[in-house]
Amino acid sequence: MLQKATPQADGTTIRRRWFALLLRDRFACAAALLLLLVALSAVLGPLLAGDLATRQNLRDPGRPPFSLDHGWAFVLGSDSLGRPVAARLLAAAGTTLAVAVPAVLCSLVIGSVWGMWAGYHGGWRESVSLRVADVILSFPSLLLAVVVLYVFSPSSASIVLVLAVARIPVYLRTARAEAAELRSRLFMDAARTFGTGSWAAIRRHVAPGVLPTLLTVAALDFCFVMLAESSLSFLGIGIQPPDVSWGLMVAQGRQELQSAWWIALFPGLAIVVTTVSATVLASWARLTTDPGQRWRQGLGRRSRGPRAAGGDREGSVTGSAAAAGDRTESASGAVPADPPTGTAPVDNDRVTGAEGLSPAGVLVVEDLSVDVHSPAGPVHVVRGVSFAVRSGETLALLGESGCGKSMTAHAVAGLLDPVAEVVGGQVRLDGENLLGLGARARRRLAGPGLAMVFQDALSALNPVHTVGAQLAEPFRIHEGMSRRAARARAVELMERVGIPEARSRADAYPHQFSGGMRQRLLIATAVALRPKVLIADEPTTALDVTVQAQIMDLLGELRGEQRTALVLITHDLGLAAEHADRVAVMYAGTVVETGPVAEVFGRPHHPYTRGLLESVPAEQHRGSRLTSIPGSPPDPAAVPAGCAFRTRCPMARERCVTHRPALTGTGAGRTAACHFGKELADA
Repeated sequence: MLQKATPQADGTTIRRRWFALLLRDRFACAAALLLLLVALSAVLGPLLAGDLATRQNLRDPGRPPFSLDHGWAFVLGSDSLGRPVAARLLAAAGTTLAVAVPAVLCSLVIGSVWGMWAGYHGGWRESVSLRVADVILSFPSLLLAVVVLYVFSPSSASIVLVLAVARIPVYLRTARAEAAELRSRLFMDAARTFGTGSWAAIRRHVAPGVLPTLLTVAALDFCFVMLAESSLSFLGIGIQPPDVSWGLMVAQGRQELQSAWWIALFPGLAIVVTTVSATVLASWARLTTDPGQRWRQGLGRRSRGPRAAGGDREGSVTGSAAAAGDRTESASGAVPADPPTGTAPVDNDRVTGAEGLSPAGVLVVEDLSVDVHSPAGPVHVVRGVSFAVRSGETLALLGESGCGKSMTAHAVAGLLDPVAEVVGGQVRLDGENLLGLGARARRRLAGPGLAMVFQDALSALNPVHTVGAQLAEPFRIHEGMSRRAARARAVELMERVGIPEARSRADAYPHQFSGGMRQRLLIATAVALRPKVLIADEPTTALDVTVQAQIMDLLGELRGEQRTALVLITHDLGLAAEHADRVAVMYAGTVVETGPVAEVFGRPHHPYTRGLLESVPAEQHRGSRLTSIPGSPPDPAAVPAGCAFRTRCPMARERCVTHRPALTGTGAGRTAACHFGKELADA
C-alpha cells in the first residue's frame, strides 16, 4: 500500500510545485486565466448561447453595446442582422479553437518526432528530411492554404489539414537542430555504450532537452494558426456560414466600422487577447520546462536585503547582514541558533577592524554571504567571507573546487546569476559599500573602479565583434571618445599586452587568436580604464606552462604600473606562492586562514591548509606515497554542524562537532578558523 501511495504523493507535490511557480509569475498567471476562460467559452458556449448566435432579428438590428435591456446576450450589442455579438463570440470561440488546437498538435507531434529522428541519426535521413522541409517551406503557408481551399470546398477539416502540413517544417527544423547538437554530447555517447536503442535514446535524452524550445514554438505557432484562420475567413475561403469564427465576425463587420464599430472590434479584441496570452504563457513554459531554468522564476522581482539599503545606512546594513547570517546558519543546520542543552555556547565572534581587515584596504569584504535558490530552498554557498586587499597588493583566494571562490568573486563584482542572492555583508571599495549602490552607479564603477578577468577567454569575448571594437568599447562608454580615438587606444592596449601587429589584427575576431593571445586581450579589456581592483578568476586555466608564466608576468607588470589591487583566484599553490603577497584559504564557502603567503605556506595554522600543501608533489615525495586529504568538500546544502572540515580533519575532537570555530588571530597578520590554531602556530 505504501509503495502505491508514494508515486501519487510525489505527483501531487510536483503539481503543487508547478502551480506555485505559475502563481509566482503574475503575468503568466493572468495569461493562463484568460486562456482558461477562452477554453471554457469554447466548451460551454453552445450550451449557453443555444441558437442565439444564428437567430436573426431584422426588426431591431445594430443594437449598441453595454446594455442589458434585452438580456445578457446583447451586452456587446448586435450585428446588422440582429444577432447578439456576445452569443456569437461564445460560439465562435469553439470554432476557432477547433481549428487552431488540432492543427498545432498535428504539426507539433509529426514535425518534432520526425526532426528528432533525423537529427539523432544524421546522414541521409537528415539530408532527405531537410530537403522535404525546404520544398514545403518554398510555398508560403497562407498562399498554399488559399490555393488548396479554392480548389477544394472550404471546411474546418480542410483548414486544419492544410495549416498542419504547412507548419510541420517549422517543428522539423527546430527539433533537428536541437537533436543534432545533443547528438555530440558525452552523455549521448555514454548512453550508446550502455546499449540504449535509438528510440529509447531519443525519448530519454533528446526529447527532454528539445521539449522547452518546441513548447515555445508551439505556443507562438498557435497564434499564427489563429491569425491564419482569421485571415482565410476574412477572405471568404475559411469558415463558412452558418458556422461562425472570430475571423469571420471581423470580416462581416469590416464594412460597418463607422456605424457599428462593435461588430468587428470585440472579435478582434478576442483574437488579440488570446494570442498575447498564449505568447506570455509560452515564455513562462519555456522556463518551467527547462530544469536548469525552472527555479529562476520570480527571483528577479524579489527584494535583495543588503542591496536595498543605501550606502550611507551602514548600521542598518550591518544589522541586516548579521540577521541574515543568523538565518543562514540556522537554516542550513550548520550552527543552531541556541546551543543544545549541556553544551558550551557557540563561538560566533568575527574578526573585524584592525585584527582581521586592514582599514587601508582599497577593497574590503566583510561577512559576505550568498544564497543560491534551489528546488529544496536556499543553499548557503558563501558564508561570512571577510578579507581585504590593499593598493598594489596581490591576494590569492585558494581552495578546492566548490569552496566558493568564484561565487565570492562574482558577488563582489556584482555579476551573480539571478538564481543567487547576496543575503548579508558589505563590499567596500574605497570606503563605499557596493552592495548599497543602484544599477546605474554600479555600471559607472565597472571599469575604472573594479574589473574582472574570466577564465574562459573564448566565451568571454564576443565572437561576432572584432577584438578592436571590444577593446574600444570601455573608452566609448566611460570616456565618451569617438570611434577613431577609441580604436587608437585599443591598438595601444593590444601593443601593451604583447599582441604582434596590433594595428592590423584589431580587425580580427576572437577565434583567430590563440588561447594565450585571447587571454591577453581579455586582460587588456579589463585594465583599459586602470581599475583600482582587478579580480582574476583562474586566468591561466587550460594554458601551457610557458603561456601561464607570460600571463602572470603581464598581470604583475600592470599591477606594478597602475598600483592595482589584484585578487587572484586559483587552486594552483605554486602560482600563489610565486605571485601573491597574501593568501586567504577558503573551505565550504568561508575563509579558514589568512596571512602572508610565505608564512602561511611555511607554517600553516589550519589543518586544511596543511593538507593542501602536503598534497602538492615535491622532490621529497619521490619514491613515497603522496599524501592527500581524505574525502571531498561537503555539499553546500549539507554542511556539517560545528567545524565544516571536521569530517576530513586528522585533529578533529569532540569540540569540533558542537562548536563552529571563528576566524581569530593566531599571530602577527595571521588568522585561522580552527579551535587548535594556537597549537599549530606554536608547534
